[in-house]
Amino acid sequence: MSKRQKCPLRAEAGVDSKRASATLLGMERAVHVRPATSAHYQFALELYLLTMRSYTEELMVWDEAQQRDSFAALWKLTEVSVVTVNGEDVGWLQVNERPTEVRLLQFFIAPVHQRRGIGTEILGNLVAAWKTTARPVRLTVLKNNPARQLYERAGFSVVGEIGVKFEMKLKA
Repeated sequence: MSKRQKCPLRAEAGVDSKRASATLLGMERAVHVRPATSAHYQFALELYLLTMRSYTEELMVWDEAQQRDSFAALWKLTEVSVVTVNGEDVGWLQVNERPTEVRLLQFFIAPVHQRRGIGTEILGNLVAAWKTTARPVRLTVLKNNPARQLYERAGFSVVGEIGVKFEMKLKA
């Protein structure tokens, strides 16, 4: 794919991510979503390994080399965006938008920035944009990953199981 896909937060939702902000503990924070560059690969890989290892180890054997190889095979720069808060890279997401459906393939917020509403804000804006497309929106999540609760709050429900993962679909 040569043409860069647009993240709904950058264009379709009409949200100016450079001006998006929220209040946290009385302090302003600017949450941005911007296209990733190849320089973000290592950041995304390290965040993936950091956040997924403990959940994966509970369900199967963790093979670091296999995880790195799998990550490399699935990483598609045209689908990846970086989440920043006050100019600091704090997460990333990967979205595959097809004419018939949308798939949230990856969504990570660094552990030190979790439970502060960042993921809720980003996901809420994405969901609002996706609902306007009338396409089904799907994702998978490890069965033991607490992110499932975030997805449920955003309107996703479990529609099936694929091995150690739940498949979730956004309610219409």
